[in-house]
Amino acid sequence: MKKVEEELRRLFGNDVYMTPLDANERMGRRIHGVDLTGLLSTEQAEFMVNLLDLYKVVSFPDQDQARFRLRHLERLANHFGAPIPHPKNYANYIEFKKKKAPLKLLPTDQQTCSRCDQAFPNDLQCLDDADSPAVYVVTNLVGSGRGKKEELIGGLHWHTDIEFEPIPLSTSMFYVQAAPITRNSTSGNWVDNIPREAGFYHPDSPSDLTERRNDLPLNGETAYADTAAAYADLTAEQQRELDGVMVRRRLRINDPGWLTPLVYKNPRTGEKSLHSPIWASRGKNIAPVEVDGMTDDESRVYLDQLEAHILKPEYRYDHQHRAGDVTIWSNFSTVHNAPPAKSIINSPDDARLMYRISCNGAPSYSLPRDDSDEWIHSNISPPYRSPTEYIEP
Repeated sequence: MKKVEEELRRLFGNDVYMTPLDANERMGRRIHGVDLTGLLSTEQAEFMVNLLDLYKVVSFPDQDQARFRLRHLERLANHFGAPIPHPKNYANYIEFKKKKAPLKLLPTDQQTCSRCDQAFPNDLQCLDDADSPAVYVVTNLVGSGRGKKEELIGGLHWHTDIEFEPIPLSTSMFYVQAAPITRNSTSGNWVDNIPREAGFYHPDSPSDLTERRNDLPLNGETAYADTAAAYADLTAEQQRELDGVMVRRRLRINDPGWLTPLVYKNPRTGEKSLHSPIWASRGKNIAPVEVDGMTDDESRVYLDQLEAHILKPEYRYDHQHRAGDVTIWSNFSTVHNAPPAKSIINSPDDARLMYRISCNGAPSYSLPRDDSDEWIHSNISPPYRSPTEYIEP
């Protein structure tokens, strides 16, 4: 760690320093004093990519909210991989995937930010460059407003972003414009005992697994688990067995899906991890995972054992978002969860307004990226490149 800190100061200045995100120093670092509105040198970009490989979750707090824009986030994302447009930014993504219609962006008045801006128009508005197809707005502002009756949602499900595609995403990142100020006590009494939607978890799940799944933080924070550390702590015999396991993932129940390794190797570092070993990470709308050669029930029991392992306290970290934070996480080496939260609010103090960009492909320490048109069309759906004005200062 000392050498990492020395390199950090050499590249970014003596006033920059690093602290653990959690008492568990194995996972997560907060880097203080780095201004992400400026261009990164090739050395700085390479250091940041390597830092994420090492610590899995890296946060850069206290970005200047008066200056930070989402083009800065998208420029940063280009160093980690090619940004991927989010399907919810399009009016007809399913028809496009079925090759039945040309792709169309949502009309402006239907875009998430236009709907967010109606909640508290005098107090909170989305950033003015949130219309990039690569930016996914994560918020509880839609449908909210003064005088509205508060509503709560239960925690969702442990997952990896876009895990149902043949090639896993490499990286995701948040910029936080607003995070809830009104937090309850650590007992979380206002989010206790919220029923999950039927189908998220199988009723026969072991009780210890259910407890670990539901051991979540409060009010729109993000829970992470380190799947690389969980794999590394297995015995050599267990690792050899898992290295040969293939699983079938499907986007929808009737899709043929594809076989992918359960153990994923980071193409940059060679580090292995258990890639989202969760039977039904999106049980409401995506088919459960099948272990090749096992029945559905056998697959569930097998994967439940692995999920219970990766959710042990020693692999967990709960991230409290703060306005001005940029937080980056590795999809190669983690799973995460959106815990119980207020889904409809009547005060801007409870607002959760964050912007997410996810990436695929190899990192690029200099910009613009040099991805070929063929690679973009094969790996980024729908095909997309960040505009030149997002990359240049």
